[in-house]
This record gives sequence, structure tokens and C-alpha cells, in this order.
Amino acid sequence: MALNFVALLFPKPDRVARVEEIAKKVCEHVHEKEPGVLKYQWFKATGSEKPLIVVWETYRDQAAVEAHKTSSILAWLVENDKKEANMAAPISVIPLKQFAGWESRP
Repeated sequence: MALNFVALLFPKPDRVARVEEIAKKVCEHVHEKEPGVLKYQWFKATGSEKPLIVVWETYRDQAAVEAHKTSSILAWLVENDKKEANMAAPISVIPLKQFAGWESRP
């Protein structure tokens, strides 16, 4: 059964463009190197006062989650933020458990 998460990122207003650049690099790496990641999409929230980026993540299984958590790109992302201080608040990762709805229509 697939595992779903959302990650909430709160970039500083003057660092949004830089976070978008970083997102493209991270997404490319995850797509190429992590076959257990089934969905990895970054969104900018609209209509909010402060910048908010939401990452929707779907993994094939727990092994894929662990592979992502220990990946070189995630380590780079954390270290890079320490250097550049792009975020106004810590990243929040929330596990999701679906209880209703569907993903697509035939």
C-alpha cells in the first residue's frame, strides 16, 4: 500500500525564487534516482499572506520512504538550507492516511 505525506515549507519572502530553483534540482534527482517515489510534486500555495510551499509525496512502501529520508539529495537540501537560511520556519512533514476519495477517473 502506498504511503502519502505532505511537507510544508515556509520560505522567507525574499528567498522564494531560490527555493523554486532548489526544488527543480531535488525533483530531478528524486525522479532519476528514487524509483520507489511514485509522486513528488511541489506547489506554491495561493492566497496566503506568507509564502508557503506544499510538497505532495507518495511512496511505494516504507523502504522507499527510508531510501528518500537517507538520500544524498535530502541531506544536501538540509545542509544547503543551513548555509543559505532560505526558510522562515522549520519544514513540517505530515504523514497522511486516506479515508475517502479517489485519485483518478477511468
